[in-house]
Amino acid sequence: MGVPLEPPEAKPLQETLQVSAGRDRICPMAQVQDGLNQTQAFSLIFETTSTRNLLGYGIWALRHARFWETTRDPILTMLSIGVEKLLKMSLGLTHVAEEGEWPPLATFRDTWRHNIVTMHDSLMQTMRRRLPEATHPANVESQLLEVENDPVLPALMAALSRYGQSGRFCHLDELALSPQTGEDPGHMWSEAENIALRLDPAMKAKFEAASGNRDPEVFDAFVHELEAHLAASIERWWDIVALAGKHGIFGERGKGWGFDVEKSMVGRQIREG
Repeated sequence: MGVPLEPPEAKPLQETLQVSAGRDRICPMAQVQDGLNQTQAFSLIFETTSTRNLLGYGIWALRHARFWETTRDPILTMLSIGVEKLLKMSLGLTHVAEEGEWPPLATFRDTWRHNIVTMHDSLMQTMRRRLPEATHPANVESQLLEVENDPVLPALMAALSRYGQSGRFCHLDELALSPQTGEDPGHMWSEAENIALRLDPAMKAKFEAASGNRDPEVFDAFVHELEAHLAASIERWWDIVALAGKHGIFGERGKGWGFDVEKSMVGRQIREG
């Protein structure tokens, strides 16, 4: 990798300040009475920290990594896991709000599994269905519409879903003479890039100009801009999920969770990205 990743800025995290009796006094999410016990409440906090850091690092790398060929797998790994975790927590919190308990293990194992596409579709429908529950529905809907109408996002989710389910092992399976039937996740990511190029005349013009330039630095600069375009799609999706949480779409516990999972909590690699 040509550009080393900077570690996230050291900052105090409320979930790690105390582990003894009384720690719930510094953690609003641990105090909500909604059917989750204290162990579940703190597990949610730890998962939230993991998720926002995975997404933060993944988006940072997507925007800044020097060569896509050498950073593709680290980026897809971080983003596929981070996106999956965010989806499962959002849907899980909705289940808590509606049913008074966290979804059973069978839901994660047999229904959602690692299928990001299925969970993403379900979450988008959930946010639309529960929009009237929002503190200020109009404020959420404007951003929700932007994400719903993003033509690149479904292709990105499909690529991450394929990678997270089994695509990350596609070449290992080929070594074992048992090739997978699904498409190469890298090719699926390229399709997302192609959609961005087809639908953005300015980006397409930059591609044509860069392709005809003999200076490799010019094309590298274009690739950075294109990947930043894809990163923005994922970031907008992250933003609407956090906003929906803060406005109560995922229930009472989801309000505090929305603040904890948003990108501003990650640190320097997002703020300076």
